[in-house]
Amino acid sequence: MKKTLLLILSIVVGIVLFIGVLIYIGPEELAVAFESFSWGMIAIIVALGFLQIFIAIYRWQVVLAAHGDRIPFRKLISPKFVGFTVSFLTPGMYIGGEPVRAYLLKKKTGLRYSRGLASIMIDKILDFTYPLPFLIGALIYAMLTYDISWEGVSVFVAVLVVLIGLLGMFYVQTYRGQGFFSSLIKLFQLHRFNKIKKLIEKMLYFEKLIITFFNNRRIVVVQGLLLSLLGGVVTFIQFMVILHSLGIEADIVEILVMMVFMILSFFMPIPASLGSFEASQVIVFTALGYPASIGVAFTLILRVAELAKLSIGLTLLSNLGLKFLKELPSKNGDRSD
Repeated sequence: MKKTLLLILSIVVGIVLFIGVLIYIGPEELAVAFESFSWGMIAIIVALGFLQIFIAIYRWQVVLAAHGDRIPFRKLISPKFVGFTVSFLTPGMYIGGEPVRAYLLKKKTGLRYSRGLASIMIDKILDFTYPLPFLIGALIYAMLTYDISWEGVSVFVAVLVVLIGLLGMFYVQTYRGQGFFSSLIKLFQLHRFNKIKKLIEKMLYFEKLIITFFNNRRIVVVQGLLLSLLGGVVTFIQFMVILHSLGIEADIVEILVMMVFMILSFFMPIPASLGSFEASQVIVFTALGYPASIGVAFTLILRVAELAKLSIGLTLLSNLGLKFLKELPSKNGDRSD
């Protein structure tokens, strides 16, 4: 019941924020912003969006292969798209669909759920790690160069600090061989709770896989980070195409600043980052001296590419039916083997 209420609350907050941004901009200015956009560019933007997700699928395949699990690329497509869709429609676009993704991988390949979930966690960690230097550098540069108030970006800065802290703790504990989850279990004395004993056992199992990967597969770690960077380059090109179509000739640093705030907005606990993404770009575009209406138009065009991927995920999800959600592992991990 509490989860449902929180979900409803997050949706309401997102809708209010989104409507507030549109009211702030005004329909007339938004319409003017779209006048210079060539709809012929939509196909290119959507194609780049699909290229990005296929790079992510290949990175996941590389991670799986490093553990000796050689899964054909085609069998990873459905779990990835469905996982993306679930994450997109739940609070926090970067998380939420991972258990579904691991479960579908098990159904399609027979790979143990815990093993699949470990590969997904590694994949996520690689995806979170590569942009950190850019996030930190671009955010500091933006704060020192442009007229961006701390009040306007305080939430985004807080999200970045938490992300850096968690990733820092993960890498330190992992390379020590102690494990991130083991440290949290000890810190919060979670092993005393018998109800989650099986869940803890599963966590410790795939934690060993994660430690082995980062300590013994360092070439693959570098390869995974490079693939993440390649995905970031594709996103950068998407930004360039959209901005050019909207009549904005932004330089490299300006585009990186836009990307920083997009990534941080995706960590907000709002389904599809509705409103938070638009608000973040209003802040950035205004600070860079561009019309705020262009910033909103920019976000709406980017959402077209996301909706194209979402439509495939929803189609696959509808073919599966919602009954499979009942088969997902319970809190005690009873169905996860």
